[in-house]
Amino acid sequence: IPTAVSRRPKNMRLAILALLCLAGGSWADERPADLALEACGLPTGYSPVSHCFNDVTHHTCCLLGPEARAYADSSGNPIGSAAVEAWEAKTGSAPAESELTPWCTCFGSLVCSFYASKFNDGTKIKFIYEPKSNPPKGAVDVPSDEDCEAKARDFFKVGAHGTPGVSDSGAEAEACPQYDVAAHIEALTPAMAEEGAGQKLVHRAAKDESGWQRVAIEQHTQ
Repeated sequence: IPTAVSRRPKNMRLAILALLCLAGGSWADERPADLALEACGLPTGYSPVSHCFNDVTHHTCCLLGPEARAYADSSGNPIGSAAVEAWEAKTGSAPAESELTPWCTCFGSLVCSFYASKFNDGTKIKFIYEPKSNPPKGAVDVPSDEDCEAKARDFFKVGAHGTPGVSDSGAEAEACPQYDVAAHIEALTPAMAEEGAGQKLVHRAAKDESGWQRVAIEQHTQ
């Protein structure tokens, strides 16, 4: 059954996306976003992603699972449909239903980690772009936890704001002591988009060397 969001014309949905993240701010001038888009797995030269890594909040490269996509579309933040359309623009084909599709989510409202905490569908943070970095850099291996994304938000001095369908969990950077943002800053390269390509993602709980509980990925060739 078509939803109110899916019935809207495509250009209207894209216009809504530009307005959804409250206090999103104005576009920056001539930002070097293409490498970040490629690292995220998003198409370049595609106008619906022109804001990605190029404004004051769309800094999180988020891999959206099917439940997160459906929830986003139904809760007034139609990035699920937008991520599918971006995938099609880049690959020329539709993603499988279970595919994790990349999108640049609002860092200021911790959208990616909110969805990752709400759904067990593989949604996770791929990286968080360091604002104004040129060549582009970002925080990698960020636990998909609201406290840890909030810690990165504080580190990069990005303002908090609201997004439709995303509750304020009261996330606190102090609640993520095991993740050191500065120690996880890396250059963003197109090769990052190829990590896990052609593989089936199976989720398992794991602990890293510091004992931090987080979601890890086992990769199995299809």
